Amino acid sequence: MKNINWILHGIALAAILFLFYQNANLKNASKPVGGDNSSTAQNNTIDNGSSYPIAYFLSDSLLANLDFFKKSEEEFKKKQEGMMGEVKAKENALQREFQKLQENAPNLTRNELEMGQQKLAKMEQDLLSRRENLAGQLAEETAEFNEKLHNKISAYLKEMNTDGRYKFVFSVQREGNIFYADSALDITTQMIQALNEKYGK
Repeated sequence: MKNINWILHGIALAAILFLFYQNANLKNASKPVGGDNSSTAQNNTIDNGSSYPIAYFLSDSLLANLDFFKKSEEEFKKKQEGMMGEVKAKENALQREFQKLQENAPNLTRNELEMGQQKLAKMEQDLLSRRENLAGQLAEETAEFNEKLHNKISAYLKEMNTDGRYKFVFSVQREGNIFYADSALDITTQMIQALNEKYGK
């Protein structure tokens, strides 16, 4: 067992030395001929994305500034308020019918009381069914909108990246797992402007 551990350590050490060697070669190869302009050349390389073929956008900022998203969000809010109003009206009607039956119960025959209870049961069932249908409808429309939003963003990124400057474009959230990113790679503002011009009307 000890021999195996030593062998593994030896392999790991050799791999580390090889990586150091490769890294040194890469650094030497990347140095410009002028020598003094190395930092400027490196900055230019970062700016044009040739050595850093990645970019990111801040999803929260993007959505907060997309005209078509804000418009759709307002429409969804109004629709949700309308659905909640409809459900609330049915709940109030059910409550009134229950109070009415309760107040009149001493003066009702057994048959009338049973009919009143059946009416209440049907109203309650209708309320539950309508509430479930409205919730399903809202969830379906929300999923459909999210799919359209995703497709619009993806289509724009593909169009923007026809020259192949980026290999990856990440969506970054404030509560996400990325705690630092070079602002030079942030294309949020560019995306907001382009998407508003394309889909804002």
